[in-house]
Order: sequence, then C-alpha cells, then structure tokens
Amino acid sequence: MSRVIAAVAAACFFFVASVTAFGGSANADEPYPSKPIRLILPQPAGGAVDLIARSLADRLSESMRQPVIVENQPGANGGLAAGQVTRSPPDGYTLFMAVDTNLVVNPSLYPNLTYDPFRDFIPISIIAKVYLVLVASSKVEAGSVQELLTLARANPGKLNYASIGLGTQAHLGMELFKLMTKTDIAQVSYRGTAPAMTDIAAGVVDVMFTGPPSAMALAAGGKVKMLAVASPARSSLMPQLPTVQEAGVPGYELGGWFGLLAPARTPQSVVDRLASEVRKAVADPKFRERLTEQGLDVFGSSSEEMLAVMRADTKKWGEVIAATGAKIPQ
Repeated sequence: MSRVIAAVAAACFFFVASVTAFGGSANADEPYPSKPIRLILPQPAGGAVDLIARSLADRLSESMRQPVIVENQPGANGGLAAGQVTRSPPDGYTLFMAVDTNLVVNPSLYPNLTYDPFRDFIPISIIAKVYLVLVASSKVEAGSVQELLTLARANPGKLNYASIGLGTQAHLGMELFKLMTKTDIAQVSYRGTAPAMTDIAAGVVDVMFTGPPSAMALAAGGKVKMLAVASPARSSLMPQLPTVQEAGVPGYELGGWFGLLAPARTPQSVVDRLASEVRKAVADPKFRERLTEQGLDVFGSSSEEMLAVMRADTKKWGEVIAATGAKIPQ
C-alpha cells in the first residue's frame, strides 16, 4: 500500500510540475495583461478625471487587447478609491487614476489618513494637467488682477471667494493667492462647482478659481470676467488672457493634475509595460484632441517625474495648510 501511495504522490507531483512548466496554471508566468484591468477613480462620472480615465481606457484597451474597465468610487476625498486600490493584489490589474489632491493634499489635511501616497503606491505617469482661471463676478468693480488687489486691500474682509470644499484647488489656490498678495478675502464654501458658478454669475460671491471650460462659458454670456489664468504661459484656448504672474503676482501658479498609479510591490515589468502604453496614448492625436478641447494639457510624465512632482506639491500645499490651519477631523 505504501508503494501505491508513493507512486500516486509522485505522479501528482510530476503532473503539477509539468502543468506549471508549460504555464497551464502558473498565473505569474502568463503574459501581462491576460485579463481585464480595472481603473478606479475617486470622483463620480462627468468630471475631468472621468474624461481622462475613459479616454485612456479606450486607448489602453485597444493597444493591450484587454478590456480596461472604469469604476467610479467617490467618497472621503479620494479615500475610498485609494483604499480599494491599496487592498488589491499588486499585479497590475487594479490601478488608481488619482486627482493630485488625493496624493499631495490629503496627508496634510487629514490627521488619520488610511493610506500613504508614497508607501502604498507606485507612480506610473501624470496623464494631464489643468490650470485654473481667476474669475470675478460682473458686479465686482475690477477688470484685472491689479484692480482686484487694490479693491481687496482697500476693503479687507469685504470681498469673498467661492470654495468647493476644503483641500480643493479652488480653496487652497485662493488661500495661496491671499498669502502671496497679503490680502484678506473671505471664504464661502460650496458642495460643488455648479452651485458656486451659479452664485458667482448672480453676484452672490465675488471671485473664484475654476476650470477653463466653465470660465469661458460664463464669460461668453457676460456673467463673469476672466482676470487671469494661473499657468506658467498663456493658454492656447484664451491667448488674450494674461497669466497671474504677468498680471502682477510673480511665481504664482495653480494647476491640478491627474496621475496613474499602481499598488506598491507591483512588478517592475508590469509598471514598465503600463508606462510604455501611456506614452503611446498621450502621443495619439485623437487622445490629445479629446483632452485639449476641455482645457486640459496632455502631459505624460515618467514615473520618476511624477514622484518628484508629488514630493514638491506635498511640501507646497502642506505649508499652505499649516499657514491657514485647515484640518478635517476624522
């Protein structure tokens, strides 16, 4: 009997070894990707990150010959989406399309953040950036940044700005603007961009930073005045508009970015493959056109460049948050 058992065991071992050798059940030996990829987003459908993710997913699906499924997981200022990705196997089949604030603002804003952007993720690429536009209600007696500063300094605390939540670019960007210009402009909080834009068009609030499409739409209707764009150079969408730096605030820039990351410990070969596919995507004229139409600048950084931006922006916004005392209790 013992010889029979030994023979069966040997046969089973030989079968398993043979199957593994020929890749029948060894998932690690399968070429990547061999099944659908999930792309987790921190915001609901309809925003800039959703557009970027779906555009990228279409391009990756075509080039990698596997479905890339976009999943919207809003909540906790990106915490739900980030947590889901960090708990996923580090195999390249669950990726995080992050908004910059998820990575470079949340660690300073939330005392007990459940993830560490530098420990729990591997950056792949910054896909695109968007530089915000400083707009003023048509009822505000200022047609330029300098006139706005003169008005604000003559009336400290009398002007107000629309913020769409603590830690957003609309909030921290204006706080940085105030610090750099030594002005006192009161914050008015909103739950989203739409109600904030409605109120600035009605003159309920005076100024705000917003994205190019909404700024251009309201300016075309005469509801707001575009004062400046917070980019390093003038925008091709609105070449007549000066930058904030040109308008008299040297060194001021305000732009959000959107980046692709994988869970920590994802194999380098998988990260390299994804980075290569992203480079192909951002070079595609149709992909670039789809994004630039919405005021987005297609970027396509390397992993190292994205990591450097993450470190610099974490320091920048950490200092602004410390200066304003903004914290979200958990």
